[in-house]
Amino acid sequence: MLRSLLIIACVVGIGCASGPRPKPGADTESPSVAQPASLREHPDFLSPADVMKRLEESKVSYRLEPTDSPPGGWAEQLWPQRVEALPFPRVVVENGQRVIQAWPENRKAEELIIQGEGHYQARRYAEAEKLYAQAVELCPQCYLARAYLGDAKLFGGDAAAALVDYKKAAEINPDDYRLYYFQGSALARLGRLEEAREAFAWSLVLNPRNPTLRKFFRENRQLGILVEDDVLVPRGFAREDGKDILVEFDPGYGAAWLAFANCKAMWIGEAAHREEMTGTAERHFSSTEETECLMSVAMVHAAQSERGDDDPMDSSLDRLMAVIEDGMMSELVLFELAARVHPQYTLTLDDAERQRLKAYVLQHVLLSVRGINL
Repeated sequence: MLRSLLIIACVVGIGCASGPRPKPGADTESPSVAQPASLREHPDFLSPADVMKRLEESKVSYRLEPTDSPPGGWAEQLWPQRVEALPFPRVVVENGQRVIQAWPENRKAEELIIQGEGHYQARRYAEAEKLYAQAVELCPQCYLARAYLGDAKLFGGDAAAALVDYKKAAEINPDDYRLYYFQGSALARLGRLEEAREAFAWSLVLNPRNPTLRKFFRENRQLGILVEDDVLVPRGFAREDGKDILVEFDPGYGAAWLAFANCKAMWIGEAAHREEMTGTAERHFSSTEETECLMSVAMVHAAQSERGDDDPMDSSLDRLMAVIEDGMMSELVLFELAARVHPQYTLTLDDAERQRLKAYVLQHVLLSVRGINL
């Protein structure tokens, strides 16, 4: 059994640390993706006024309760994780669809890696390198052995050689986010900071919610890379409460989140709307639902901004407006919402979709701030 791998990079000017590493080893509800590029009316989406009319005319009982939202909003309640992530995934195509499976093991190579781990943890990198190299020779498709060989070279002081191994490992398994994180670490040590940001962006594309990645960027701001917090901190929520649908929103953040809560309530209570929009009355995560409800938020926020009135507003929604103006609403939904429900959902995207998600990360998540005094 291989130990858990803490992904801690060692770059110029940054303290190095190593930790225990993981053992290599789903079907899920697949979010459908809408593609709104602006606030122009979408022919299928209801406006906030239309949503309100549906609720008023419904036979379902809806109950509104203004209330304080949790410090981080209602994100965990709205988008709970439903699928466990595989520690070492691979993507295969079955019946024309990308499916996530566990990477196959090789016990003999594992034994060599385990032996190398003892040397690695004791910082005897030359000895560890020999054993990892033997594991690679025994099992050329064992991408972890190749990655660990790169680790031994990186921590042994040869970032250029480490980068070669990390790239070879990514050629074997292009779906493991660690390999791009490692490449970013080697590139940063070599002073190739813009290339490092590109590599780090790929790691976030493949694992959007990973807290270790975000912690690394926050603790190493001297790299000139700033990781932004989530665009969405939801201040509206809806849930079943006995026979009623309870609509909750935090009035301190304005009417935009009431529009969101109303929309979410409609998706819970109105089976006909779910079937009209998704083709099924069953309740499951759908990016169509999330996009419709976020467009409600955006419409109300835009109207308030244009009026310039004194009503409460959530200023953080200006970032949502910027995403919409860039035509990246679908990527936002995938990156912040779908990835909460299924941490590895982005692995099922095709190459073009991954490229669009990378563009989103570079534009709205992982920003270059070199030359700015932080």
